[in-house]
Amino acid sequence: MIIKDEAFTKESFKLERNKLGVLATKPKPKDLTKYYEFEDYISHKENSTSLVDIIYDLVKSLMFNTKLKILKSNQLDIKSVLDYGCGTGEFVSYLSKKGIRGSGVEPTKKAFDQANKAGVKLYKDLNKVEGTFDAITLFHVLEHVEDYIKVLKDLKSKLNPGGLLVIAVPNYKSYDACYYKEKWAAWDVPRHLWHFKRQDFFSIAELLNLKLVHVKPMRFDAYYISMISESYKGNHKLKGVYRGWKSNRKAKKTGEYSSNIFVMEAYK
Repeated sequence: MIIKDEAFTKESFKLERNKLGVLATKPKPKDLTKYYEFEDYISHKENSTSLVDIIYDLVKSLMFNTKLKILKSNQLDIKSVLDYGCGTGEFVSYLSKKGIRGSGVEPTKKAFDQANKAGVKLYKDLNKVEGTFDAITLFHVLEHVEDYIKVLKDLKSKLNPGGLLVIAVPNYKSYDACYYKEKWAAWDVPRHLWHFKRQDFFSIAELLNLKLVHVKPMRFDAYYISMISESYKGNHKLKGVYRGWKSNRKAKKTGEYSSNIFVMEAYK
């Protein structure tokens, strides 16, 4: 499949399977930094003005509570969390307010600088992070990293025995992905170097000797992704609300939600 960078450069990229069956973006740009440097890249926006931005920020705030509930439901006495690819560090701040030792890693200069400006201290490099953690989270991060297996192995080494590795990624087997095809916003090439389906994480967990204990849906993602996808088709974003609802409805039977959260546990 040929996918265009609809959000920014309009360049085209191919999707090819790697040896584990995960789809890879080809060719991989030598310098990815420039592909993030545009005004509408929502993850690092300082000001939210559009309807989609406001919805995104609202859902993001709700998700902080959901993330913590997921962590506590699997490990009640959780004391330390590392958020990898933490953006501007908002979840790290949220954890600290809840009495949990929150740390974050963010290699992107713009987001790192915004966090510092807001008084949130982050690390630029995982190698500089000291100690181990009860849980490590990666929310819509794994698809961006150059070598996802190496990153996961490095993160696993930072887990306490019985610790949790919690990963959220889009699912290209979802109804909204199949409906929008090459216009599906969550392809987001070339910023997304990897594209996962739900089944991939059963193989990844086995490869890393981790126990996959839960797969949970991210229902809000279907609406947000569908709204952006409609704009790529030249339609009003609000048309995506119906498509997001339909995607979630179908996923109740198939399990193929627009995005999923995978909770993996390190063996004690």
